[in-house]
Amino acid sequence: MKIELNCLIKEWASYNINLRNLSENSVKAYSLDLKDFLNFSFKESEAVLKSDLSHINSHTIRLWILNLRNRSLKAASLSRKISSLKSFFQWLENSHNIFNSAISKLDSPKKDKKLPRPIAINDIKKLFCAFENKKEQRWIISRNQAIFLLLYTCGLRISEAIDLKTNALPLSISVLVKGKGKKERMVPILSITNQAIENYKKQCPYSISSSEYVFLGIRGKRMLSRTFQKAMERARDSIGLPSSTTPHSLRHSYATHLLNAGTDLRSIQKLLGHSALSSTQIYTQIEQKRLLQVYKSTHPRERAN
Repeated sequence: MKIELNCLIKEWASYNINLRNLSENSVKAYSLDLKDFLNFSFKESEAVLKSDLSHINSHTIRLWILNLRNRSLKAASLSRKISSLKSFFQWLENSHNIFNSAISKLDSPKKDKKLPRPIAINDIKKLFCAFENKKEQRWIISRNQAIFLLLYTCGLRISEAIDLKTNALPLSISVLVKGKGKKERMVPILSITNQAIENYKKQCPYSISSSEYVFLGIRGKRMLSRTFQKAMERARDSIGLPSSTTPHSLRHSYATHLLNAGTDLRSIQKLLGHSALSSTQIYTQIEQKRLLQVYKSTHPRERAN
């Protein structure tokens, strides 16, 4: 791709990180989406200027989307790629006075509306115990169980747990979490979770106090999210839970179980760090679905049918 366009992409990435406070992982994904589109649009063109971006037509855009569909992309992935494209050209218009009418009219495809799948409380207990693996070192087991409890009892995302820094220790009754967009929220922490972290600290063969991050990998460096994901896959498979049982489903379970226990939506919104209440209201749909199932299985008229 022409150097001039690469410079634009880097400038846009810097804007997303420094001004929009997006995570580096998100910005990397958006930049790859944009490069994919530009490579498709200009193919092997030798001379491409930033002014050429205003001349990309609807036909090219439709062909790109068709190409994405042929790759069997899910609606959510396709929607993100189109969103990346629209975001870049909106920034381009504001920052460089370059406007593309075809992209401004582009609509994002509707995402598949899938309800989160929380884990049953009884399965939560089984899953926690399933991390007890004779092949693993004791400190690794303690580390994984501590992360498990952070996700389920605090509603953290896996990235938020892995990013927990040693300057936050010792934890007391709450933990300060830095979430998406670098937004901070204070989340209550249970004594069982606090104790699990302390147990891990005592057993860890590396000096956590001299490390920047609390959770370390096998070589004493910052742990990767994928390491815990694999540990969770092994644990769920060992007790026969479905593939929907993921680290993020622990966060869904946290929210759903709080709602079932009578916690109001506004409180759950703050605990999860959602910007809009609409993001949290999806959990009411889970509860309504569960109540309908209970009604159909217990009501005399339904059972008679």
